[in-house]
Amino acid sequence: MWKRAMAFIVDFKMMMSLFFSAGIIIYVVFGYMMGVGEISFELIVQIFFLSILVTVFQYLFWNEESTIKLSGLAKVCIQYILLGIVLLGMSQVFQWFSVGSDTFYNMLILYHVIYVGAIFGFSIYFKVLGMKFNQKMLKFKEQNQGR
Repeated sequence: MWKRAMAFIVDFKMMMSLFFSAGIIIYVVFGYMMGVGEISFELIVQIFFLSILVTVFQYLFWNEESTIKLSGLAKVCIQYILLGIVLLGMSQVFQWFSVGSDTFYNMLILYHVIYVGAIFGFSIYFKVLGMKFNQKMLKFKEQNQGR
């Protein structure tokens, strides 16, 4: 039980760190393009909590042991809608931008582009590699679990 909990925590931390890094990189790149020269501590904390929430969604929908049994397309659509609602809600709570402004429409376009790009990237990864890398990682974990 303890080993399984620790393995979950390590996996969760790794995935959350990836989402956090992606959020910071996205903000830095697009913030620079929009003329922002610095990032506030408050925004870093907001991105941190957003990355935790996105990681929870990731495990809820895409974990092998997930109780949600839907088609891949349904999971993508539901996750797309949920993340959109969360981002819209956070944007209003933290006053990132107001609905109907130019920034709102820019962020809406950016959300669509990033989400579609990520889905396209993952689909290419799974089609081209045929999950060979994932199977090798599972085999490696099984071999090293006995040690």
